[in-house]
Amino acid sequence: MNSGGSGPPPRYVVEAMRAADDLLSGPAYLEGSAFYAHCAEANANAREAAARLLGAAPEDLALTQNTSHGMSLGVAAMDWREGDEVISTTTEHPGCLVPLHALEKRYGVKIKLVSPSVSVEKIKAEISERTRLIALSHVDWTTGEILPLEEISTLARERNVLTLVDGAQSVGNMATDIPATGVDMYAFTGHKWLLGPEGIGGFYVSPDCRVSSANLGFLSLADPYSFNVEGDYELKSGAGRFEASTMSPALAGGFAAAAGETHNRGEEGFAEIRRKADLLMELLSENPKTTLRTPRPAKNGLVSFEIEGVPAKEATEKLLEKRFVVRFLPEPTHYVRASTHLFNSDEEIEALAKEVAAL
Repeated sequence: MNSGGSGPPPRYVVEAMRAADDLLSGPAYLEGSAFYAHCAEANANAREAAARLLGAAPEDLALTQNTSHGMSLGVAAMDWREGDEVISTTTEHPGCLVPLHALEKRYGVKIKLVSPSVSVEKIKAEISERTRLIALSHVDWTTGEILPLEEISTLARERNVLTLVDGAQSVGNMATDIPATGVDMYAFTGHKWLLGPEGIGGFYVSPDCRVSSANLGFLSLADPYSFNVEGDYELKSGAGRFEASTMSPALAGGFAAAAGETHNRGEEGFAEIRRKADLLMELLSENPKTTLRTPRPAKNGLVSFEIEGVPAKEATEKLLEKRFVVRFLPEPTHYVRASTHLFNSDEEIEALAKEVAAL
């Protein structure tokens, strides 16, 4: 029950990875330059599948390694100056905060952190004439709380401030229409709630967000075969400018299968994830030693809680001995976090609640 950390890929994902790998680690090498066409097709299929799921255009998505990679691309895409300001939150994942702290050390950028629960009013109170970026999560990884992205994005655009969003706990966990949120940049991964392979994710860049990519190479070029050594060439106008070079077709194949299956399940799948989370929270709430830290009713599959007298790390270790895979969240939180996905049965959820009560 740790799909919020890394979801196990189902058979259809593994088979898609193997099919791509079998082709591109073997017969495709005999096809000359067509080998590269097969690679490009695998990447295109991955972008298209993710785009269908997220309501985006394929050309507005770049393939990355994971959410943290995308967040770093977004932070590095801006021209920073000393005295600039960034707004984020105190409960952000290191994948968001570490690149921001690097700005602070390298350029003298000031980081302003908002405490939960995050509201438009709290963000507005921190905006100044020096604010350049608002970087935060769509879903808080510590509690599962959904942040008001649409309202924050509207505020940011009114103030000429860019938005960069960590979508690690949203994509595959709940219905996510990225363009509808109005954000400028949005990073996500394939290996958590999508149940795709480790090592591949996506980075959405709004068509009207004209930031420059710091990750450049052969695949960033609008026409790679018209490259000029003197620099007389153009980069791709879409998110493809953030893709530099060779990627794994096997990972792309698995990513496409994972995103495609999630899209096909649609709202019915997300509703079942929420139902399972509600069941777990209901069972945990019956134990007076357990305090829920996730708002009810469930908005997604994250369920965080504390157990009186049992540190979170110790609890996860004891639960692992009983073959329940959950995770503990580091300071400043001290929560145990479970993730309820479609493959988790009601019987398993009931058994977890019993083991928590027995700690």
